[in-house]
Amino acid sequence: MGSNNATTSGWNNWTAPAGVWLVTAELYGGGGAGGSNNNTAAANGGGGGGGGAYVRTAVPVIPGVVYSRYVGGGGAYGASNNSNGANGGNSNFNTAYTRAEGGYPGNRNGANGAGGGILSVGDIGYYGGRGNNKTGTSGQGGGGGAGAGNAARGNNASGQAGATGGGGGGTGGTGGTGTNNNGTVGGTYGAGGGGSSNGNAAAKRGGNGANGAVLLSWLDPPTYNERLLGCVRFGITRQVPRSQTRRR
Repeated sequence: MGSNNATTSGWNNWTAPAGVWLVTAELYGGGGAGGSNNNTAAANGGGGGGGGAYVRTAVPVIPGVVYSRYVGGGGAYGASNNSNGANGGNSNFNTAYTRAEGGYPGNRNGANGAGGGILSVGDIGYYGGRGNNKTGTSGQGGGGGAGAGNAARGNNASGQAGATGGGGGGTGGTGGTGTNNNGTVGGTYGAGGGGSSNGNAAAKRGGNGANGAVLLSWLDPPTYNERLLGCVRFGITRQVPRSQTRRR
């Protein structure tokens, strides 16, 4: 079994090994960032970001050909201390075949970010979990949604705590508590960041979303001895071409 994984955000290339004609591509979209809120009113806090989607697809390849893939980055918190987060990036492999959508960001005024999934393309797929809204009347930020896993959709956040991930999906970041506290970063792969708590400190931020991933796996081609053993086991013998037979 061969494999090659990419977890750093951005473009990179992969060359199909000799004898490999089909790969399984598993994609995780990046998580959305949590919202940053600087309103001093007790009821305000940033919303949690949504988790990225998961997609699995069998992709035909040609040995020796170079293929491009893109790992969706986690969404970044806003540039100011009163701003929405950014979307998580979409991940793709050999673009025409498969794509996992990134999660949506939390809002500065407390609205949650949705999980990615509706724009995904693949054989099997699951939605990312939804971030939570700002929490109650105490100014706590909402927790981040979990990244989707390889067997189930990501869990939705409830309250300040980030949603628990599974099957490769990351756990969402925790929302900020008290006054002037940041949300925490989402976990690998593809979880949403937590929203910040309320306040007016310049350093307060929502948490970033986690990067997605592109994981490739394939069955190694059989060795010469394995092919020979298979021929013997199934009674296959090599036929001599007529051109090589001797006339009598």
